[in-house]
Amino acid sequence: MFTNRMKVYCCGILLLFSRNLTATSETHSITKDQGQPGQTLFQQGQFGQAIEQLEARLKDPSLDTSQFLDTSLQLATAYQAVGNYALATATLQKAKQVAETQGTPAQRVLVNSSLADVQLATQQPETAKTLLEENLIVARQLQDPFLLAHLLNNLGNVLNVQQEYATALTTYTGVAELAHQSGNLPLQIQAWLNLAEIQLKQDDPQASLTTLEQAFTQVQALPNAYEKGLQLLGIGQLALRVQRRLPAAQSTTYQVLQETLQISEELQNDRLMAYAKGFLGELYEQTQRYPEALQLTRQALFLSQASLDIAYLWEWAMGRIFLAQKDFTGALTAYQQARDHLYRIQTRLVTGTRNPSEAFQRRVRPVYFGLADVLLQQAALTTVPAEKQALLIRAREVLEQLKVAELQDYFQDECVSNVTSQAIPLDKLDPNTAVLYPILLPNRTELLLTLPDGIHQVVTPLGSEELGKVILEFRKNVQTATHNRFVKQAKQLYQWLIAPFDEQLKAYHIDTLVIIPDGPLRTIPMAALYNEETQQFLVEEFAIAVTPGLTLTAARPLAKTNVSILLNGLSERVQNFPPLPSVPGELRNIGSFFDRHDILLDQAFVLEGVNQAMQKTPYTIVHLASHGQFDRDPKKTFILTYDNKLTMGRLEKLLGFTKLRKESVELLTLSACQTAVGDERAALGLAGVAVKAGARSALASLWFVNDESTAALVTEFYRQLQTSPVSKAQALRKAQKTLIDGSTYRHPIYWAPFLLIGNWL
Repeated sequence: MFTNRMKVYCCGILLLFSRNLTATSETHSITKDQGQPGQTLFQQGQFGQAIEQLEARLKDPSLDTSQFLDTSLQLATAYQAVGNYALATATLQKAKQVAETQGTPAQRVLVNSSLADVQLATQQPETAKTLLEENLIVARQLQDPFLLAHLLNNLGNVLNVQQEYATALTTYTGVAELAHQSGNLPLQIQAWLNLAEIQLKQDDPQASLTTLEQAFTQVQALPNAYEKGLQLLGIGQLALRVQRRLPAAQSTTYQVLQETLQISEELQNDRLMAYAKGFLGELYEQTQRYPEALQLTRQALFLSQASLDIAYLWEWAMGRIFLAQKDFTGALTAYQQARDHLYRIQTRLVTGTRNPSEAFQRRVRPVYFGLADVLLQQAALTTVPAEKQALLIRAREVLEQLKVAELQDYFQDECVSNVTSQAIPLDKLDPNTAVLYPILLPNRTELLLTLPDGIHQVVTPLGSEELGKVILEFRKNVQTATHNRFVKQAKQLYQWLIAPFDEQLKAYHIDTLVIIPDGPLRTIPMAALYNEETQQFLVEEFAIAVTPGLTLTAARPLAKTNVSILLNGLSERVQNFPPLPSVPGELRNIGSFFDRHDILLDQAFVLEGVNQAMQKTPYTIVHLASHGQFDRDPKKTFILTYDNKLTMGRLEKLLGFTKLRKESVELLTLSACQTAVGDERAALGLAGVAVKAGARSALASLWFVNDESTAALVTEFYRQLQTSPVSKAQALRKAQKTLIDGSTYRHPIYWAPFLLIGNWL
């Protein structure tokens, strides 16, 4: 029978190490049987042993419905704690069937709420949101404050992942009030932790600190057990983040972590103790008390020898401490160990978190960047040319590993790096091609330019935050055709990113510049940077190509003979998207340049039609003139067809027919698509479209462009490509210059967003 004393263990969100730390939060139970097998082990965080006992109990035929559901919920949460989301889902699906046929409405709601939490952790936020909202209706009818709190907490987690922070803040506030009404202190504390994180994301560290102090006061009422240690670690970890922006948080952070350490020592729990010592070490690191920080971090590492998923944290911390003291040897060793350990576990580390992109940005990316930082600083101080080149090459290799990992994380697919083995060595590049690698660090910007004589390094004292502000202004202004305010930022960015290499670019007669953008640089068209001295846009001086990573790019020239092209397009109003009246002419004009071409227009441009065409012919080029969008969530990325939406997964399968014939599509053109404006993660998806789709290169746009100017540009691009002995990058440059030299479409809004991605030859 469902009672107010019931409890279940549910995953709390979304602190940085939530999967490792806060797998449980005491909330509700469906049975009065508090001494069931596995529960003590569960409460102590010994999930492997708890799983064995809970699995055995679940097979007991004497269990009544409440006992079966209670055990299932705990077992599912234990599976989540060890990262086995497939078994967690299967367990909850079985519980759902039992609850629907034999359970009470309250039991059904609780099981569905837990299932939604697993759906969120497996990157199904929309599905989770729908399930939660459906069950909220029932929970409100039941007028049970705990059930409402449980559902709303999980709904707040979904809103957090979807970046709906204002609504999430209101939701978590309601959770705290409802948890208080139901007398559920652990859930109330979890709601405050979630609140504090949202407040920090909304750039209000003082409010976040106040909330954390409130949670710290309330957590004292819990007994000194494993769960209290987890709650304290959650508070301490967030307090460390607050302290980076608000030094006044130092006192609270210290108190929380000291108490955590005391509890972990009482419990003799090595994992809890490792976190407590490691976070205390980070506290001392932030206050530049490096000897104490190093001592605590080494102790944390010793306690984590059997746990790679946390050992790398302390190796990373040691790298930061050594680097802060200019001990490059110690920093390099520590960072390399952290990177090596992380490399083996990073997929498992990110998979199953409720916000994988956020987890990647905090857990994975900084380790690679830190290692590159050490190598770059060493290179800047080295006067021996051979040593300098060796260090710069190693730094670039580390960043290339990161580029691969970023795309694997974005697409949630480890196969996106299959092209790596086909990448050409940089020393085999055309002598008139240079590669620019901007590296945005917190305290400076590093520029690496690869030329025939090696890598050139320039360091400017311009941090990523300052550079990011100028990039944001440029992006906003360049998308407005009614003024030329973008010129100010275009000149500034040119001076920062290109001008330091003016002499070398001229000396080597460079005509093609391949750029590997990072972070916010992915969201802007580099072609529109402006050289004040020559009064020219960058694309007037160089052909521009971008690539997500050099090892992700298989560069080879496009054959000019026996080229076949599939031209797809929509001109009619379809699925509430506006018509594109210039598309029919665009497809006809492009087709006239190719002896072998097929056109699928409007009603013919359906998924099955494209499918049949791709099975029949190994096309060299696939052209898609249709509405589309690259979203921060790859599942929301699509290209519109007459009858459906062509997702990245479907596009990959379609182009896969060509790959099965051992002929990669040379060029994929998306002439009316756009990224989610200004979103770095969406721009990462655009940058990786060729790699994911299995094409050597792609032509796509950062934002939706005027229908007529798009048709003019892409038509000229194909004319140059087929009638002139030029590379794809040079063909795009000539097409863009055609618009620049005219009067109607001279503003960059019309020509700049078109990017050649991947193979530029």
